[in-house]
Amino acid sequence: MTHLSLPHPLAAEVSDAEATQRLRAIGQRITRLRVAVFKTLLEAEQPLSHPELRQRLEASETGAIDRVSLYRNLEWLVQIGLAHRITADDRVWRFSARREETATQHPHFHCVSCGQVFCLPESSVPVPRLPADYSMIEMELVVNGVCAHCGKEPLPKN
Repeated sequence: MTHLSLPHPLAAEVSDAEATQRLRAIGQRITRLRVAVFKTLLEAEQPLSHPELRQRLEASETGAIDRVSLYRNLEWLVQIGLAHRITADDRVWRFSARREETATQHPHFHCVSCGQVFCLPESSVPVPRLPADYSMIEMELVVNGVCAHCGKEPLPKN
């Protein structure tokens, strides 16, 4: 089931040139697949799983995508800081572009009914106090619940 309860307020169409420029701005080598993956993440209304991203890429002019190459490109985007990976309790990795406007740590909402995951960039998350000599790389908070769309549907009878 696919529906969008909380579309990302900044999701919009992104040109290849814009995605390429952001990759070049941090000194990265440009490939057709890197640009296509990054552009698709920037345009996404919500974090995407590997299969969702692959489906969107293959439906576009990109054509067939090797799944291993896609995994490598997603991991690369995470390593260089242009994307982040979210893991909900369903153990599915979802990826979202890091947008300059929402670069701060923010929680995510996972609907346990439909499986969709949404960024909550307007919600701030306090950074926990760490012991001396500890340093935080990234913090992840996932709120599990039922989205507005699923909350309107009647519960299945057992």
